[in-house]
Amino acid sequence: MKTKNKILVVDDKGINRYMLGNIFREEYEIVEASGGQMAIDVMETEAGSLAVVLLDIIMPVMNGFGVLEYMKKKGLLDRLPVVIVTDDDSEETSDRAYEYKVADIVIKPFEPKIIRRRVQNIIDLYTYREKYGKKI
Repeated sequence: MKTKNKILVVDDKGINRYMLGNIFREEYEIVEASGGQMAIDVMETEAGSLAVVLLDIIMPVMNGFGVLEYMKKKGLLDRLPVVIVTDDDSEETSDRAYEYKVADIVIKPFEPKIIRRRVQNIIDLYTYREKYGKKI
């Protein structure tokens, strides 16, 4: 039996983690983190089995940009796609996130069918790149 890929859902609000988890739970194992440091702790042990990170930007203590900075320093951004899921739709936040080469940004509230398709496309693209060694 093939094991499921894992999706890391990072959001300080439990309801958002629950909603995102429900969208992907049938096809993926969901790992949740309620903050930036917890997300880093998960990545330290699970990075090789994660298919994608769904990351909120606005969180107390360590925000999503802190997580992205960690991923950049560890070289994770090239092989582990990040989808920002946030209610901050400012151009400044989008520009800053894309400077980290995030795969996509989804603004809350989102349509479940659309986020499912977008995230699956990103996972497929990164899987193809890893398998065939192609740059995206």
